[in-house]
Amino acid sequence: MRIRRRLALAAATAALATGLAATPAAADKGNPGPGTGEVSAAAWTLTRSLGGPIRECYKASCDVVWQTSSGEAMYWSHNAYNEHGNLWYYVRYTIGNGTPHTFYGWIYCGNVTAPC
Repeated sequence: MRIRRRLALAAATAALATGLAATPAAADKGNPGPGTGEVSAAAWTLTRSLGGPIRECYKASCDVVWQTSSGEAMYWSHNAYNEHGNLWYYVRYTIGNGTPHTFYGWIYCGNVTAPC
């Protein structure tokens, strides 16, 4: 019984160590290319709206979550290219005085000051 516990503990420790191991730099794919549908991760970064809708997904045909006006501040955390090669940003946009409400969704790169 004691050996079983030690073996189980050793197996769990090995699995944890393997999961925490750093990925080699060669495995880093960098930024995704147009049309790949891959997502590029980043920290929340300030950008400003140029006016345009925040949508549920990164396609012009997706439902609108919120319509922004030019100059409004928002933050983006990552971006993605859709199948047409268009770059979209995943944004966090907060409105309201006293009781703020936060919207999350996708906005086309041409509708924000972040690089397109």
